[in-house]
Amino acid sequence: MHTAHHHRSKTYLTTAIRYALFGIASLPFVIPTYAELNTSRSLTVVGADSSKNLPDTPNTKPNTVLALDAHLQSHDDTANAFDGFDFEVITQQAAEQTSSQANQGNHQMSQLDAFASKSDNPSLNTAKLTDKHDTPSASKSLAKLAENYHIKSDPDAHRCQGMWMQPIHQATHTNRPTTPKLDENGNPITEDGIFAQADYGYYDAQTYAELSGNVIMEQNGRRVTADKLTLDTQTGQATASGQVQFSDGGASDHSAGIIGMAENLVYHTDGQTATAQDVAFASTTINAHGYASQMDKISSSEYRLQHVMFTTCPPTERKWYLDTDSIDINTDTGRAIAKNTTLRIKKVPVFYLPYFNFPIDARRSSGFLLPSMGFGASDSFEISTPYYLNLAPNYDATITPTVFTNRNPMLTGEFRYLTQDYGSGVLTASYLPKDQQYHDKDRSRIQFDHTWQPKQFDKITTYAQYQSVSDANYLSDFNALGVESAKLNLPRRIGTSFLDENVSADLRFEDFQRLDGFGLDGRPITDKDRPYARLPQLSVNYRLPRIWMGTPSGLELGGIHNSAYFKKSIKDNSEPEKSGGRIFNQFTASYPLLRSWGYLTPKLSLTHLYTSYDEDSLADQNIAKKNGRHSVFAPTVSLDAGLFFEKAGAPFGMHQDTGGYQVLTPRLHYTYTPFKDQHNVPNFETKIAQLSYEQLLNNNWFLGHDRIQDLHAVTPAVSYRYIDKMGRTRFEGGIAEQILLSHIRVGINDSESYSSRSSGLAWQASLQPKDNLWFDASGSFRTNYDLSSIVAQIRYRPSDRKLFNLGIVKRKENRAFNQSALSAYTASAIFPINNRWRMMGQLQYDYNLDYVMDSLMGLNYEDCCYGLSIYARRYRDAFNPHLSPDTAVMAEVRLNGIGGGGRLNRLLSEKVLGYDQVQNAWRHDY
Repeated sequence: MHTAHHHRSKTYLTTAIRYALFGIASLPFVIPTYAELNTSRSLTVVGADSSKNLPDTPNTKPNTVLALDAHLQSHDDTANAFDGFDFEVITQQAAEQTSSQANQGNHQMSQLDAFASKSDNPSLNTAKLTDKHDTPSASKSLAKLAENYHIKSDPDAHRCQGMWMQPIHQATHTNRPTTPKLDENGNPITEDGIFAQADYGYYDAQTYAELSGNVIMEQNGRRVTADKLTLDTQTGQATASGQVQFSDGGASDHSAGIIGMAENLVYHTDGQTATAQDVAFASTTINAHGYASQMDKISSSEYRLQHVMFTTCPPTERKWYLDTDSIDINTDTGRAIAKNTTLRIKKVPVFYLPYFNFPIDARRSSGFLLPSMGFGASDSFEISTPYYLNLAPNYDATITPTVFTNRNPMLTGEFRYLTQDYGSGVLTASYLPKDQQYHDKDRSRIQFDHTWQPKQFDKITTYAQYQSVSDANYLSDFNALGVESAKLNLPRRIGTSFLDENVSADLRFEDFQRLDGFGLDGRPITDKDRPYARLPQLSVNYRLPRIWMGTPSGLELGGIHNSAYFKKSIKDNSEPEKSGGRIFNQFTASYPLLRSWGYLTPKLSLTHLYTSYDEDSLADQNIAKKNGRHSVFAPTVSLDAGLFFEKAGAPFGMHQDTGGYQVLTPRLHYTYTPFKDQHNVPNFETKIAQLSYEQLLNNNWFLGHDRIQDLHAVTPAVSYRYIDKMGRTRFEGGIAEQILLSHIRVGINDSESYSSRSSGLAWQASLQPKDNLWFDASGSFRTNYDLSSIVAQIRYRPSDRKLFNLGIVKRKENRAFNQSALSAYTASAIFPINNRWRMMGQLQYDYNLDYVMDSLMGLNYEDCCYGLSIYARRYRDAFNPHLSPDTAVMAEVRLNGIGGGGRLNRLLSEKVLGYDQVQNAWRHDY
């Protein structure tokens, strides 16, 4: 054969390979996370000046090397056929590939043999599609595709009996030579080269090129196999036929993990049009598969799929699937339009959408989102169908109509925006006219949140928040199972904050919508128990640089400023109005000394408090203006000292081989603040802190800035910590008691005093004896060492999917520390019955009053196809806790691949410590 003729033969044949490969690999597939398989259209053919003989195709650049392992050789034959492929090598490679696949199956999973060779497989008959999909061609494509579905070694022990896996690539086969390939000039072939293999090749030197018989082509992780591949060099039409299989390897971050099977593929080399028949596809990324009777590439960015089926179920048992007449895909807009879509459980239709516009990539575009639905024993069945509006690149909206069985429909709108210079925000509004369950009154809600961080002032953040509801029962009536935290006082605020290394500040205006509600005793919440509005409030915490105006380098200077105008109107005559202004300033100087053996920190604080009633409060209390102003100044001296005693090894001489070290720290804290009369000073926001280990090492008992506590006390304390050789803190605990050197006379209200000589004992401890077992406890004793409070919890997680919590809360009334009585058990458990079923529950029970505070019990099922949760909750209305508890029973169905986590997950995440880790392990354990 003439050399030029040889190059032309090689050129056109490799062009056929190239365009057939690229044509198949560029088709889209209908999966929730859409990814189009992008392949380079550039090519350099091995051989001198061979690129000149390529057809005139767009975007052809000589930067990708094509390598044929079986080099074409000239052959003196009148038919111009050539047999340059090494049949012994091909046979050996095929045997190696088969052996490798078998070994892989023996190692972790075996193939679904029933699908490998028969289209009339009995297993496939158990998962027949609707009539329009239930055709011999569909069965043949799906059966061939199912060769890539591998059954796990022990199907009964796994939630999914198998998984989709990429076929083994010949070019990367482990038994192939690892030495680099060389082109005809002896140069190494790049990784972008194409590997091709076939039983037979033919070129007539004019218009026709052909590969046939076990055709295999691979490039950049993408693989195509077919019985036959032909190319018409005049029309530019390439045809692959005979169970065409293609895959993208699924190895890279941009890969969709696609495996596809088509009866035939017709593709034009201009890259604009293509048609594939009977396309079955699978995604190894999300373990899903589907089928389309025809897939057309209409233009470079438009595709159409007809008679589409999609499911995340295994091919042996399709419990549900989406059945769609057609799907139009536009990669320019990033949207797809599905027409006549039906969700089917087995063959039974359960949900229908005549028109469904959904995204195929990360871009935003208008269209319907997935609907949500739910029902309960005490509430109606409801269904919501959100519609997304992509109004502009920097703002969008979602309109959600909700239909109830026992109320009028509700309309909810959410508007999101992002400005270039003034921040971002969300506005949400809901409206339900003439609620049949609420005396035919209109119900509504408005929420608004906005934040802004100026680009030129990145240390400043401004914010605004507004909430409003039509009535106090709105949050309870439209808060299924009490998932959303209900509040009696809905904040409305606007403010600015500043944060840098030395200063943090916040300036805000804040008010509330105060809703009607009741306490545990059944009494209405009065105006005097409502929070104050702050119009405005400025809070500043600061520290001066370590070297400032010649101060010693070890001296730390800082302070607190908090000023506000507090307003609370008393309309129910529960008490006289006490609104006014307050200014609080505290300046502190300390000089910490830290050594290897311990530390010593002397501190001096100067505190000033000024308050003044406003005109309304002066009139309501009938006091003169001069008697409505109060100024208090007091110094505070404190000394904090501690010693470090460190010892290597485990405590009590146990487990010396575990290593680690122990640290014992005795500590002594002294504080003195003289008494200043404050019985007429108003209290706007200050409360007494709960008695705790950490609180006793502070300089006062108050939380807030309306009081300067007189405190002359010394607090001995000791803490202990054991850290193992892996750096885990196995035990940490501390105990402290504050000894009062004089009586405390400043209280929250008027002239309260505390006459005891001790605060009582407070302690805390945390123990982790094993990696899956935790003990946490804290508590306090009265001055006579009777138990005042204890909170303890045991958390045990024997495996990633199991969790058990057991706790107790025991508190006696202690007015000195604002402590109310409570005696309750808490418990929660999450454990699998098997790999698909699990039980979940939590309980809060007051054992003194024989009173269930909150309880939840659920049953959860998960498999490859769907998840089912059935659960009941007995809880009390946050606005009416004195009434009988509410009981609700809910059921949720989640289709894997198109559903979310649900309300049950949200509830347990908030109420059960450690739930999120267990949930993640359960969802990912297939």
